[in-house]
Amino acid sequence: MTELFATNLSIIAKRWPIVAAAIKSQSVDHLDAHLVQGQNQTISVNGIQLSSRHDRIAEAQLFISTLPSNTHQVTVYGVGMGDVPSLLIENPHYTRIEVCILNLAVFALLLCYTDQREWLSHPNVNLNEQAGKTLSFPYIAITPELNLVSNENAIIRDLIVYELNRNYANQQHLNNDKVEFRFKSNSKNIENDPSADLLIQYYKKPRCHVIASGPTLEDHYDFLLKQRQLPDNSRPLMIAADTSLKGLINHGVYPDIVVSIDINIRLDHIPIEDTENISLVYFPTISPDIIREWKGNRYCAYSKHARYDTLSNYQPKLRLYTNGSVIHPIIDLAAYLGAYEISMFGCDFCYAKNKTHAFWPDGSLGPKINNAKHWVLNGRGDRVETDLNFRGYLRSLELYIKIKPNIKFYQSSLDSARILGAQYKDFTNE
Repeated sequence: MTELFATNLSIIAKRWPIVAAAIKSQSVDHLDAHLVQGQNQTISVNGIQLSSRHDRIAEAQLFISTLPSNTHQVTVYGVGMGDVPSLLIENPHYTRIEVCILNLAVFALLLCYTDQREWLSHPNVNLNEQAGKTLSFPYIAITPELNLVSNENAIIRDLIVYELNRNYANQQHLNNDKVEFRFKSNSKNIENDPSADLLIQYYKKPRCHVIASGPTLEDHYDFLLKQRQLPDNSRPLMIAADTSLKGLINHGVYPDIVVSIDINIRLDHIPIEDTENISLVYFPTISPDIIREWKGNRYCAYSKHARYDTLSNYQPKLRLYTNGSVIHPIIDLAAYLGAYEISMFGCDFCYAKNKTHAFWPDGSLGPKINNAKHWVLNGRGDRVETDLNFRGYLRSLELYIKIKPNIKFYQSSLDSARILGAQYKDFTNE
């Protein structure tokens, strides 16, 4: 390590000895790092520049300008080249500045080659070795470091990315003319089909198996078949995602309820001839063909999104939690039906086993493995490829689990993305 590193670290050791010990234990040898010179100098790590090389101060000022005008404390996720905390301490308006390190090795590298003593010494600054698992507001995210985050800080990275994209995603949904067209196409179905809240008369059970179409579902077909064959008064309720149904029925598993919300699901995705004894819970965004051809009972439900407010005013239906994935309303429906133990199968949020879905060939439902550019940690602590949307769905589910402390959540595979708030349970030996 360099003389600069020792100088920087001495300040950290006096103020935050635990953080200093963590930094000192880091190796930077695995980092592909070099200086980059433009109008300013910055450091490139694994092909990612820690800051602008053209005008670092203007970039830092841009980050700071996103803060609410009345805030006196701010959390900074990542350090970059140290420009943001350096500017924040110059403004007495900010009386508490929490700086959260997103990658200890990258930060150790920064301390080797740059002088960070000024902001490290400032009494208004507190330095954290990890970012935690809950996003603190208001905050600044040093965006280059989101691509360099360590495994320990993957959750906070995902929450930041989710927040950065939320307004855009919501706006896209609000402006979707296809959604409005589907509402009109399904107007008769909305009018004639009962609300999904009536299901509580038939399916109120304490345990529920929630079934999605992630690759690890293939490990549990036999278990789910045995569960389905139990007497009705002793077996759990089974609620499945529409895209899991072909694989389930192919293995003799007939769920009690199927939930369908996706505007892009087609009739040929559904084994419609086998749906006679399965209840359908649908959002009016799905194809009218599916609703028309469904042989079992049909129930309508809405999202809690504002887009459904007008519909709800003149045709009230059960409103379920949604945030992009069909898994969300399935789990919310299970909770509504009284389940206090929810076990998840095929709820992977990643490309486990180098596949996108159980039963379906790669790409047949949209995503392709070769297009994966993101990762999450699975139950073994390993990085596994995923889609940016899947990551957002995962974090949204974790937020939901957090507000349901009276429900016990289980995930069935260590190959699935690790779900914070859910306990792993091995069902294969039951």
